[in-house]
Amino acid sequence: MASNSVIPQLGLGTYPLMGQEAEDVIVMAIELGYRHIDTAQMYGNEAAVGKALRRSPVPREQLFVVTKVDPGSLSAQRFHSSVARSVDDLGGPVDLLLIHWPPADSEVDAAVDRLVSALEEGRTRHIGVSNFTIALMERAQKRTGGRIICNQVEFHPLLDQSKLLAAATKLGITLTAYSPLARGRALQPDMVQEIARKLGRPASEIVLRWIIQQGVAAIPMSRKRENLQSNLNVLQFTLREEDMAALTSIGSAAGRTVSRASMSGRWDN
Repeated sequence: MASNSVIPQLGLGTYPLMGQEAEDVIVMAIELGYRHIDTAQMYGNEAAVGKALRRSPVPREQLFVVTKVDPGSLSAQRFHSSVARSVDDLGGPVDLLLIHWPPADSEVDAAVDRLVSALEEGRTRHIGVSNFTIALMERAQKRTGGRIICNQVEFHPLLDQSKLLAAATKLGITLTAYSPLARGRALQPDMVQEIARKLGRPASEIVLRWIIQQGVAAIPMSRKRENLQSNLNVLQFTLREEDMAALTSIGSAAGRTVSRASMSGRWDN
């Protein structure tokens, strides 16, 4: 488990899976042992995820399902109907509902308040945010009275997120790493390859282990059974302190691979 003991350390990211492929991959992942499934309104695959959950023989209460509210659905006019649609597509209340991207500064508090209302209405068991900076995390946590349990962000060895992680930990918030392999770029540095050779493991396992060993959950996506199984193997070994430090040393503020124009100038460095 991740640091707050609620979010499973390793999950399945479902972007950009769609339709029957999404359904089949999710069923396969659950069969292999995945219990944390991540989706979003923006991905357009919540209905497929819901079908997979209904196909799976694993009881729904043993799964941890996450979805995220689209930036275009944060308004008073659209928020609740969009969440109701997500819940319907996913077959019932979700385990974690996130604001996918922070809105304009003047709209943050209202969006966070709507998130709390979804919690109180029973649409979700937990609430969180995604792509929130330190200042926005602090603001949301204060606004909700400490009910934010997660901030889903880009997190991998190429990107220095140490300040964000320290702030989240202080606030009692678990980070979840999306794009944990940086779209393959995080597998390429010599340091990653060297540690992988030394331990006789794929570079992907080294990177994912570096993430979860810091108490950060990770949600890599894969379509292949062998890769899905390999990702689960990160729960079976530990990196030495010197290897953790070596991987951390390759990160920088310039290592980001995912961004949006709305976050220009807002990221923590």
